[in-house]
Amino acid sequence: MATGKKDISQEKSGDSEKRTEVVPFAFDLKQMYSFDPKEAVPDISLIRYSNLAYINVSHRDVHIDFLEMPGIKKEGKMYIPGTRIYMTHAAAQRLVQALGAILEDLAAKGIMEKYQEKEQ
Repeated sequence: MATGKKDISQEKSGDSEKRTEVVPFAFDLKQMYSFDPKEAVPDISLIRYSNLAYINVSHRDVHIDFLEMPGIKKEGKMYIPGTRIYMTHAAAQRLVQALGAILEDLAAKGIMEKYQEKEQ
């Protein structure tokens, strides 16, 4: 178990003396977050459908807004339900590689819906 140490000091103010003692942490973060990969079970608590995504990249991270179009009209405005996912640049690169490989495989097998741009 990891221990944290507070500074041990003595202060004299008049006749009273204050002393701070070593206090052990109640938990070990390394132990809390370590696990055997065989124990990992995805816990999908929210499922949403998306047919449109906006992607924004900053110098720190990537976020993708997954939107459900066309939305719902309320009080004269169109509300579009969505979910924002933040990820590191490395995670975004892995996502692009994985999606690219999966979609190429489906396209090669002829079992993928084809996206066709409108001609202008």
